[in-house]
Amino acid sequence: MRKKYLLILLVLLLALAVAGCSASGAETETQTVTASTALTAQAVELSVETVSQVSTDDLTQMAAITLNGTTASAEGEGVTIDGSTVTITAGGVYTLTGMLTDGQIIVSAGKKETVELVFSGVSITSSRSAAIYVQQADLAVITLAEGTENTLSDAASYVYPDSATDEPSAALYAKSDLTIRGAGALTVYGNYQNGIISKDDLVIESGTVIVEAENHGLRGKDSVTVLGGNLTITAGDDGIQSDNETDTGKGTILIEGGTLNIVAAHDGMQAQTSLTVTGGSIGILAGGGYTTESYSTEESYKALKSAGVIQITGGEISVNSLDDAIHAAQSVTISGGVLSLMSRDDGIHADGTVNITGGTIDIQICYEGIEGEEVNIGGGTISMLAADDGINAADTSQSGQSDRMGTFGGWGGSSGDSSLLVNITGGVITINAYGDGIDSNGSITMSGGELYISGPLSSNNGAIDYDGSFQMSGGILVAAGATGMAQTPDSSSAQPSIMLYFSQTQSAGSAYLLTNDSGTVLLSYTPVKEFQCIVFSAPELTTGSTYHLYESADGTLDNATLLYDVTLSSTITSVGGGSYGNSTQNWQTQQNFQPQQNNQRRP
Repeated sequence: MRKKYLLILLVLLLALAVAGCSASGAETETQTVTASTALTAQAVELSVETVSQVSTDDLTQMAAITLNGTTASAEGEGVTIDGSTVTITAGGVYTLTGMLTDGQIIVSAGKKETVELVFSGVSITSSRSAAIYVQQADLAVITLAEGTENTLSDAASYVYPDSATDEPSAALYAKSDLTIRGAGALTVYGNYQNGIISKDDLVIESGTVIVEAENHGLRGKDSVTVLGGNLTITAGDDGIQSDNETDTGKGTILIEGGTLNIVAAHDGMQAQTSLTVTGGSIGILAGGGYTTESYSTEESYKALKSAGVIQITGGEISVNSLDDAIHAAQSVTISGGVLSLMSRDDGIHADGTVNITGGTIDIQICYEGIEGEEVNIGGGTISMLAADDGINAADTSQSGQSDRMGTFGGWGGSSGDSSLLVNITGGVITINAYGDGIDSNGSITMSGGELYISGPLSSNNGAIDYDGSFQMSGGILVAAGATGMAQTPDSSSAQPSIMLYFSQTQSAGSAYLLTNDSGTVLLSYTPVKEFQCIVFSAPELTTGSTYHLYESADGTLDNATLLYDVTLSSTITSVGGGSYGNSTQNWQTQQNFQPQQNNQRRP
């Protein structure tokens, strides 16, 4: 009951704003942080082709087709009609109007021909199969005439010629490339399985497209590209899927523009090779969204998912997912965009490497904020509220959800692994974590940027936790939390750090300012949770100099109370109690540690 209560409490804490922070003299650089960043970008470039808009200006106007209940008629060429089945047999442009209450449009043109269907107030319902079935063509284009409303609805169960046949399987089904465009609207009801499927490349150029499907909303086997338009999907399985596993460079999703609103019972978007977002506005509710209840880990309920890589360079993304908000089996690269994420599990997860060099990322609630075997942050503005670790470098092959769900402030790793790394070279990172603020089962390096941590309340976690080493050579670090597993950067670091212990728990909400002897504020941070120790590091700190720590209710020195005068005696200076700096002792030996009041502490 206590764990459940704490998770519910964490939901309430979502309403609290993460405390602001400021620093004087800090320089934040955005740069390529490791060679793996370049490799990831190269992989994405190879797997995603730029899709240009289709021109059908040179196509021949073939026929005007009128739908009338259970019959149809055509004026022109390239059309055969058998009762309520209309078959298009040649490339060209066909205009459709009217209603089929129980019928089907079949496209059976040449393998290298393009067929454009202009919907101008069309409603097609089938009781046996797909409403539109493109059996053969090079490209099928659905153009939605301006100001028109169009509807496609397939059967709840299909009648196939034999047991070996399993297609079509969507209300709009194409064995060719498929493009949807125009200034009209299209509503698709996938009553059997899927809404819209292309066995090749599926492109949404423009228009208002609404899909309600029992299974997947959109699926392009080779690729799905959204260039514009207004797309709304409600799916009983995945919202958008591209699943080609056999052809190199296929199985991609690219979002360049448009407005997408997806409600998916499972994954919002799922790509086999790469998922790329360069623009647009995306809203996803996956698996019902965040909950304090456990869920089946045999299923996937992620918002953005790729079996390969994910790259985000722009756009606005807002997601609420039962599973990871962003998940890639290989790597996640973020260099731009505005992201607002809620997740019952990880905010951002890569089985391999997470690279962040830009963008604004707000992980409003999650289990762990950012997780990967290697986490590189070189830019951007990042904030998070985590039930467990804020940033975690871990062996993802050993991390499972079944032992994580329902845990509040879990356990860190037990041994160092040189391949596991958190590397910070830039950016502004604000962490509110109930487990470890930053946790590496290997090492941590920091050479730039700003890192502010409101860490754990309990002593079985630390604001900083690492099993290898923490080399601090630049940037600003403030980490406040419990004393039991408190760590600082290594004493071999190029930049000094200060660890300050308090004899009593300090309340949240006050600003803590570190100044030099001249009264210049070097660091200012307002922890959002109570704490009993705090670590400071900044480029201005030098061994042998004296610094002063103040507590201020209004964030200024005018009415501040002096707490400590600290003279840096070495690279790591610890005052106010025992010195556990870069120790990796088992937390049970430290949990009852009560730091003694230091004679330098002022009332």
